[in-house]
Amino acid sequence: MIPLYGALAILSAAMATFIALNHPLWPALLAVALVVWSVAVCLRPLLWLAVLPACLPLAGFSPWTGWIGVEEFDLLCLGAAAGSLSRLVLQRMLPARWLPAAGTGADGRGDDRPATGAARVATDPRRRLPGSRDSCRRQRLALIGLALLMASCLFAAWRGLLAAGGPPLDWFDGYEEPLNSLRVAKSFLLSLLLLPSLRCLLHGEPRRSAGCLAGGIVAGLAVVVLAALAERLAHPGLLDFTTAYRTTALFWEMHVGGAALDAFLALTLPFAVRPVLRAAAPGNWLAAALLAVLACYACLTTFSRALYLGTAVAVVVLACRLPRQAAQQCRPQPLWRTRANRVLVAILAGEVLLVAAFGEFMGSRLAGGERDLVGRLTHWQESLGLLQGGSDMVFGRGLGRYPADYSAQVAGREMPGRLRLIDDATGRHLSLSGTRWRAPQRGRWELLQRVPAPLAAPYALSLAARSAQPAVLVASVCRQHLLYPAACVESAVLIPGGAGDWRRIELRLHPGARVPASRLLPAAGFFSLRLLGQSEFVELDELRLIDDGGRQLLANGDFSQGLARWFFAARHYFLPWHVDSLYLEMLLDQGALGLGLLLALLALAIINLSRVPQREHELAPYLLAGLLACMTAGLFVSVLDMPRVAFLFYLLLCCSLFIDHCPGGVVPSAASSGEVPDSPRSV
Repeated sequence: MIPLYGALAILSAAMATFIALNHPLWPALLAVALVVWSVAVCLRPLLWLAVLPACLPLAGFSPWTGWIGVEEFDLLCLGAAAGSLSRLVLQRMLPARWLPAAGTGADGRGDDRPATGAARVATDPRRRLPGSRDSCRRQRLALIGLALLMASCLFAAWRGLLAAGGPPLDWFDGYEEPLNSLRVAKSFLLSLLLLPSLRCLLHGEPRRSAGCLAGGIVAGLAVVVLAALAERLAHPGLLDFTTAYRTTALFWEMHVGGAALDAFLALTLPFAVRPVLRAAAPGNWLAAALLAVLACYACLTTFSRALYLGTAVAVVVLACRLPRQAAQQCRPQPLWRTRANRVLVAILAGEVLLVAAFGEFMGSRLAGGERDLVGRLTHWQESLGLLQGGSDMVFGRGLGRYPADYSAQVAGREMPGRLRLIDDATGRHLSLSGTRWRAPQRGRWELLQRVPAPLAAPYALSLAARSAQPAVLVASVCRQHLLYPAACVESAVLIPGGAGDWRRIELRLHPGARVPASRLLPAAGFFSLRLLGQSEFVELDELRLIDDGGRQLLANGDFSQGLARWFFAARHYFLPWHVDSLYLEMLLDQGALGLGLLLALLALAIINLSRVPQREHELAPYLLAGLLACMTAGLFVSVLDMPRVAFLFYLLLCCSLFIDHCPGGVVPSAASSGEVPDSPRSV
C-alpha cells in the first residue's frame, strides 16, 4: 500500500498546487499557505481531523471568486491528504524516532494512558473482546463497500462528463457544464483520500481522535451559529419571526436554493450536547449551554420542516443511547450540573415554544406542509421520468447531470437564467439570459457582485449593451446577505433591439425610502443586474459603478478575467437545481447500484455504532444521532449536491464504519482516564 499512498500524496499535492496557482484572488498566498498546511498535517496528522470540520463553513468564497465547481475547502482537504499520506510513507522510510507511528510519542509511549480492564483486553490481539470477530468482519465489508462505491462514483462522473460535452473544463463552469460532474463527485473522493489517515488515527490514537473530531465539529457549529446570528441581526432582526426570511449563514451554495445549512445542522447539532455533559466547571458549562441555546435558535430560523424532523430523531436517539452510556460509566454527577441541565432543557423547550407561538412564518410553513408535499411529489415524479431505459436505472444519468437534464427535458421547468462568456471579434463579453416566463414571480435570476451595502446616496452606472430584441435591464445595489435583498438603490433602463451594435448606457441609481443614511452595523451588499422584457438575452461589457465619493466599486467589469468576482443567484424557483431528496439524487446520479451501496454502508455504520462498547467509544451516540438526523432530513432535501456538507456526511460515515477498528481501537473509559464522563441522567 505504501507505493499507492505515495502516488496519492503526489497527486493530491499536484492538484492542490494547480488549484491554488489558478485562484482568481490570492494565488501566491494560497500556494504558500498550502505548503505550510501540508507540512503541519504531516508532522501532526490529528490537526486535519479538527481543522477541516472547524473551517468547513469558512473555507468558501464563491461570491468573491465566481468559482462554483472549485472552492477553497478543496485546498484544505487536498493539503491534508497530501500531508497525511506523506506521513504514512515517511514512517516506513525514516527511523521511528523521527516520525512516531500513531499512538506513540517521541518517548515511544502511547497516546492513551495504559489501558486497564476491558480496554487492555481489547487492545491485546491475543485476548479480544467478545464480538471483535464480528467487528473485523464489518471492517472488511466496509472497505469492500467503499471500494465499490468509489468505482460507481468514478463511472458516474465519467458518464456525466461525457454527457456534458467532456473536457476541456473551465474554472467558471456552472451547473450545466462538465465541471459540475466533478463538483458533485469530489466530496466522496476527498473523504477516501483521507481514509488511510483516519483509520490509523482511530486505531492508534482513539481518544485524541475522538476529541479532535468532536471539538472540530463543535467549533464549526459555533462558526455557523455566529454567522446566523449576524445575518439575522443585519436583516430581519433577531426576534423577528414573522418576516419570510430563512437563514443561510455561510453556505453560499444556497444561492440556487438547497438545504446545505439544514444538512450541516442535522449532522452537527447532536455534538453540541457533548460539551454540556462533559463540562467540569460551571464556567465551561455556561459556554457550552450558550452554544446549545444559540444552535437551537439557528435551527429554528431555518424554518426547515425536514430539519425539525431530523432534529427530533436526533433527540430521541440521544435520549435512548446516552443513559445507557452513563450507566456503563457508573460515576455520580455533581448536583450543580444536574440542576443546571434541567434548567437548560427548560430554556430550550421555551425557545421552541416562543418561536412557534409568535412566529407567523413558522405557522405558515407548518400549515402549508400538505400543499408543499403534493408539489414535492410532483417534482419527484418529474425527476424520476428522467431515468429512461435499464442503463439509467442501474447506473444513473451521471454525476452532476440533474440540473441540465431536468431543465431541458421537463416541459415548463427550464432554468430561469444563464451566464455565458462570449469571445468574438469585439473581445470578451458576457451574455446574460433572463426568464422566459410572463409571470415574474415564478422565478428571478440575477447577476451579482459583492459591493459595500448601500447608503442614502445615488450611484452612477455605465455599461455597454446590445440585444437583438428590446429588453429592460434592472440595476440595483442592495443590502443583501445572499437571497433576500433589503434596502436597495435601484433603476431600470430600456435597451432597444438592434442589428448588433453596442450601445453605451449611463444611468443613475436612486435610493429608496428604506436605505439608511448611515450604517450602524456592518452589512453585506450586492450589485445586481437582472433582465426583463421579451429578449431572451442581452450582451454586456465595460460595467462601471461609481458611488457618491467617486469610487469605482466593480472589479472585472470588462470580463477579461472570465467571471472572477461575479456571482449569480435565483429566487423563488429552485426546482432545476435540486431533486430535494438524498436518496433520489443518488438514484438519478449513480442509479440503483450506487443507491444500494450507499444504503448498505449506512446500514453497516448504524449496526457498528449500535454494537460498539459505548463505555469506550463515547462518540458513538453522537455519530449515530447525526447520521440518522441527516438521513431523516434527507427524505425531503438534497445533501450530496452541496460539496462541503457532503464531505462532512461522508467523513462521519467513515468514522462510524471504522470507529471500532479491528483489533483494537478502544477509547479508555472516562473513569480510567480521569475525564468527566458524559451523563444524560442529569438531563
